[in-house]
Amino acid sequence: MFFIYFTCFCSSLVLVVKQSVFFRILNFLKAPKHSILSRFIAHFYTSFDNPQYLKGEEISIQGRITAIADVFDALGSRRCYKDVWKDEDIFEYFKQEKGNQFDPNLVDIFFEHLDEFLSVREKFIDE
Repeated sequence: MFFIYFTCFCSSLVLVVKQSVFFRILNFLKAPKHSILSRFIAHFYTSFDNPQYLKGEEISIQGRITAIADVFDALGSRRCYKDVWKDEDIFEYFKQEKGNQFDPNLVDIFFEHLDEFLSVREKFIDE
């Protein structure tokens, strides 16, 4: 049980640190607080159903789209801490998280244009 709590804590801490670093970069660049880049960074790690922060369509469209693209890329790519997921498992994950982690309308669009997403992934596959 400790491991589960520790893992959740570490995941939350990593997200906070990433956002903090991004916001420092924005401050250094003197980016306006309401710029597309600012909204992207603020909303990128926000789950669609997050009860403690922005949720649903309060999350910028840039953040909601990027969340899907980032997870699709991350799950379909090898990382130092994990192997590549099978496409079927990735698709099942998106179906499970539709309306939770991801905007349900954007998940529908993702599946409607799945061939295009797969084509782009294939074109830019990590070596």
